[in-house]
Amino acid sequence: MARLDFPLLFKSVFRKVRIFFRRQQWEEILIFLSFLLLSTGFWYLESLQDEYEIDIAIPVKYRNVPRDMILSDDNPQNLLVRIKDKGTVLINYMWFNSFSPVDIDMKDALTEKRQHVFMERRTLESIISRQLISSTSLLNIDPPAIQVDYTALMQKEVTVSARVDIQTEPGFQLSDAIRINPAKVHVYARSAVLDTLSAVETELVELKQARKTVTLSVRLKPVPNVRVEPEKVEITVPVEEFTERRFQIPVGCKNLPANYNLRVFPSSVEVICNVPMSKYKDLRLDDFNIQIPFQEFDSNRASGELTVRLTRCPGWIVNPLINPGTVEFILEQKKP
Repeated sequence: MARLDFPLLFKSVFRKVRIFFRRQQWEEILIFLSFLLLSTGFWYLESLQDEYEIDIAIPVKYRNVPRDMILSDDNPQNLLVRIKDKGTVLINYMWFNSFSPVDIDMKDALTEKRQHVFMERRTLESIISRQLISSTSLLNIDPPAIQVDYTALMQKEVTVSARVDIQTEPGFQLSDAIRINPAKVHVYARSAVLDTLSAVETELVELKQARKTVTLSVRLKPVPNVRVEPEKVEITVPVEEFTERRFQIPVGCKNLPANYNLRVFPSSVEVICNVPMSKYKDLRLDDFNIQIPFQEFDSNRASGELTVRLTRCPGWIVNPLINPGTVEFILEQKKP
């Protein structure tokens, strides 16, 4: 089998390419293209000495808007300004110059009890002209004047609800209710919207493998057509290590008539609860009570069985377990 000689093959291809470029006179073509590009540049620079007209958009900024005011959606967000100058100046405006927005201060609008704020053409021309060089002509402003329409809002105080998705490490739990500061906020909206609004929610907070109390600054979830003050609240999620405690609680009857005898089997039940370590020593037997109303015993006399529940328990105890959950009883009326 013949062996392919790569060096000889490469030299042959290179020789053919060099002959092709010589034949086509590429040196002359490159010279021609260079002069063409240079002449085009000179023509472009010459043409920029002529005057042109362009449109530039200048933003409108509404500042110091009172919290009990909402601006109409029809208010202009930009001014379309037509200017005239040499091309070199206009390119500078388009490429390098950033126009400052037209500021409209709304702080005195409600004080003066006006239904709109008006900025006339003369004022707009003065604001825009200060950003133009002396050779530039200001031809037109669209719209020629600005009338800012707004609506005064009603106010209401509503509660804040925390949205928290928490996963604690084994042996840790929420030790108390989640605290929110402030617990109530002011909302501003039209009266029809406020009538249906009783609370606002925080953005969702996700805590994973929590093992200690955390305090976070959280934004409130936006409500359409409603302004909320403040926009953030602090939420405190109390997390502690828990341990188990057990108590034997007697089952009693509330308002037992004197002419009745009641016997309960068993006479007491075990309450099993998880207790945060910081409150372990504070929890006492007296913090629990089981006193079931007589009417419940009387209405279940036929079955002789009743579900047991705690009638007194600390609020920070979560889902205590009662064992057994039901008791048997005998309710008898005393003989005269």
